[in-house]
Amino acid sequence: MPTPPEATEIKIVFSDVHLGTGEHPGLANPYEDFRQDDRMAELIRHHAEDRFALIPVEIIINGDFMDLLKVPVGGGFPIEVDEDVAVDKVRRVLRGHPKVFDAFADFLRVPDHRITYIPGNHDVEVAFGRVQHLIRARLGVLASPDLVTFHVEQDTLRLPRGIVVTHGHNFEAMNAIEPGKSIVAGPDGRPIAAVPFGSRFLMHALLPFKAEQPLLDQVHPLSTFLLWGLVFDLRFTLKLLWRMATFLFATRFSRPAVHETGWFKAVQILVEEVSLFTNMERRAVKVLKESEDISALIVGHNHKARIARFPRNKVYVNTGTWLKMVSLELRDLGTRNYLTYAQVEYRPVGPPAVRLMRWRGRSREVEELMA
Repeated sequence: MPTPPEATEIKIVFSDVHLGTGEHPGLANPYEDFRQDDRMAELIRHHAEDRFALIPVEIIINGDFMDLLKVPVGGGFPIEVDEDVAVDKVRRVLRGHPKVFDAFADFLRVPDHRITYIPGNHDVEVAFGRVQHLIRARLGVLASPDLVTFHVEQDTLRLPRGIVVTHGHNFEAMNAIEPGKSIVAGPDGRPIAAVPFGSRFLMHALLPFKAEQPLLDQVHPLSTFLLWGLVFDLRFTLKLLWRMATFLFATRFSRPAVHETGWFKAVQILVEEVSLFTNMERRAVKVLKESEDISALIVGHNHKARIARFPRNKVYVNTGTWLKMVSLELRDLGTRNYLTYAQVEYRPVGPPAVRLMRWRGRSREVEELMA
């Protein structure tokens, strides 16, 4: 078999890293779920070395890289986040993960290496101008701002040869944010970050219980977790169910909410939030199959890494997550932390190669276990 021609350009796509404010010795942080700083830094630097240093490489951050929903402000999780609060949140995330952002800075020092950031539903605040300035300053590219692009006016990024990258939250009614409307006017007229219903549900119904059950939002399906809890942890589960029920019915079926969205969408959002399956993947694959100008669709959002190939050389990739996930589905029972990402390789001839990759990192004899 002939050796494939060398790549002329590489795109690396990952999503759903969910950086929080970090962990510090002696201080428990139940809202920090990311514990792969060393491996993430290795992945970034790997694509700035050896053969990757000789060709253009673009890292595409495809949403939810920072989990700004879980950054507490004054002991709580405010719905209305203006630019001042957003800058404070992001500054704390940058300080909490120095290894990751140092690696990005090193990556950008290599010629023809750049970063594109597409916000998801957990890091909407990236649309604020001062947040973008802060990130560029941390990465040392204020003099060359084009090295870090923030793709905030559209929810899809179109790459050459029919490859489309989008976070995927807009395939769900409960998490959808209108493209170009990441910043909206608040009740008092101040610009604030848009907060879809799914994010409100997380902040009001789940995060207050995360200190007691840190893996609460990393277990799927949620409905199976609740059934399990009714048997093994009745008190906690009843408290959680009451909080969920009162929030859902107060927000979804209040007169203003129904007037704004209509009964059909109100019911659709409610079903999505508590069901086993939100149809996000089915909708994404339908778009891929029916679009004549899309050859590959790369998404994230639902934390389920997958690659599927369809007729007419169409490829669907979900880049998964870098968090430790707990699956209660019998076909995938257990804990996983796969560190997956997508690689798009452009060659002198032929279509680009689109792959789902798993980063294994450098070999370690020992590794510290975090509390």
